[in-house]
Amino acid sequence: MDETVLTEDGVRLWAVRSGAGGPVVFCHGGPGLWDTLGDVAALLSDKVTVHRWDQRGCGRSERRGPYAMARSVADLDAVRRHFGLARMALLGHSWGAQLALQYALEHPGRVSKLVYVSGTGIDQTPPGTRRTSRTCAPTSAPTSVVGKP
Repeated sequence: MDETVLTEDGVRLWAVRSGAGGPVVFCHGGPGLWDTLGDVAALLSDKVTVHRWDQRGCGRSERRGPYAMARSVADLDAVRRHFGLARMALLGHSWGAQLALQYALEHPGRVSKLVYVSGTGIDQTPPGTRRTSRTCAPTSAPTSVVGKP
């Protein structure tokens, strides 16, 4: 059954839970996408209770900012509180993996496990501002090629 999570700043987030067992909260990719992890939740439903939600501004959740990592971490904590979870496993996919990782770093006592699927890493440099090196070529030419003298 669909549920509504109310954040501390009054935004309504869509959420649903299914299954039986220890709690796992799924964080979908994006930002800007919506929960597409229902099939994965169904595969796990006899082992764990899966809590899925649409992040702020996505899918069935209210479209109202601010849109920032700190706000997303607070929204994830609102989901945790809504479902009455003292500790939870987190499964994040793509940008949701980044969110799950950031949440775990900020609230380690509230996270029992972290599943990081195709995430973007922990680099704090904003996208588009990374300095890249143009020295990708080897500094010296290889002396031989495999299979040739």
